[in-house]
Amino acid sequence: MKNQTERKVMYIQDPVHGSIRLSRLQQELIQTVEVQRLSFIHQLGTTFQSYPGAHGMRLSHALGVSYLADTICRHILGEIQGMPDTKKTGIRKLLQAAGMLHDIGHTPWSHTLEPLYIEMNGVDHMDLVAEMVKGNTTINIEGSGNIPEILRSHGVNPTDVADLISSSYRGPRYLQQMIFGEVDADMLDYLQRDFYFTGVAFGHIELDRIISTMRVIDDEIVFLIKGHEAIRDFLFARMQMYSSVYLHKKTRIVDMMLLAAARRSIIELKEINDFHIMTDDEILSFLAQRSEDPWVRDMAWRVKYRQKLFSQVFQIDAATLDDSDISFINTVVRSGETPAERVSNLALKLSKTAGVTPGYILVDMPLEVVKVSEERFSKLEIKYLDRSGNILPLKKVDPPFAEYLSKARPNSNYLTVCCSPEIKDKVKKACENLFHMAAMPLFPRN
Repeated sequence: MKNQTERKVMYIQDPVHGSIRLSRLQQELIQTVEVQRLSFIHQLGTTFQSYPGAHGMRLSHALGVSYLADTICRHILGEIQGMPDTKKTGIRKLLQAAGMLHDIGHTPWSHTLEPLYIEMNGVDHMDLVAEMVKGNTTINIEGSGNIPEILRSHGVNPTDVADLISSSYRGPRYLQQMIFGEVDADMLDYLQRDFYFTGVAFGHIELDRIISTMRVIDDEIVFLIKGHEAIRDFLFARMQMYSSVYLHKKTRIVDMMLLAAARRSIIELKEINDFHIMTDDEILSFLAQRSEDPWVRDMAWRVKYRQKLFSQVFQIDAATLDDSDISFINTVVRSGETPAERVSNLALKLSKTAGVTPGYILVDMPLEVVKVSEERFSKLEIKYLDRSGNILPLKKVDPPFAEYLSKARPNSNYLTVCCSPEIKDKVKKACENLFHMAAMPLFPRN
């Protein structure tokens, strides 16, 4: 007779990875309040305004990272001789937990509203996650706070999980690299998941090929040289996703509109406490219906129902900066201590020049968002093991491609100006007057 106390094995059907069997640890973590909140946080923020299918949620990403971290871990540990099975099991649990929990502190609308959290607290959501995992802080939601106890009951040290998530793990470096490294479980999952939900055709990653060529040398992950083409495709796909999806022109405009409305409500009016624990719909509904500021309500209505969205009227190309552009950019840099202050000051100046109500012109510096959402973007520390046993960096294996990556920009625009459609002509004229020669190529006179 079957033991009645035996737990049923849980399987989840994932659109990207197929049928995933959860360990008991993964089952218990996925049922926590903190992880379940991710069911209501869009993985791609407001990207569905440009790609209507982009409605995947962060819970599925957390599950995918946990699954891939475990998959990578099993492969790599299988290549290490002499490690006891009990130690391997402990390491697998550690990686499963880090993958499942790495996003539990995400702000609503993912990276769209992250700048507000950083502005208010001086740290990003990863620091919050680390404190939650260690039990030093809890979110103000009924039923939260059980994660440290769950980890300890499975023999997993919460501090080790927190350190992996915050990229401060002091154990073997290859364990850190599996979660956040040059080619890690996080990126491998979100790229494939985002390909799927946006429907873009240019992205292709040979996941099995990449994982099968991973090895550990001197406590670091290296790749067999035969895996270079797959790594190259992965890196190129990441660049394409940033330029075509993550920093899509319309997505950035909607992001700015939502961020501006939220900043006014949360920071200036102090209408919301602990906004970071809200879900997407909770905060958008509050902004649209309950804010005391009619401008905030109007902006939220435009975002929620895709009505009267702002449009771009000016840009400075990051790839072809000329002397007049550089002179203007230097002026912008001196106009505020932070990117948020710089763009806010410039937007106010444009509003005065155009004679329009402040708040209906927004200025964006797209490259700044990459520093917040993907600090690993510029790292080129991938290493290969050649057939002679030599360890070679990417720039030695493929110099032209390494040079391309070092110079490539994830977005072609350094600075853009967008505005409400009804004032478009006035703002174009203001840009001509304010930017002078820098604007002339974009607004030729008849």
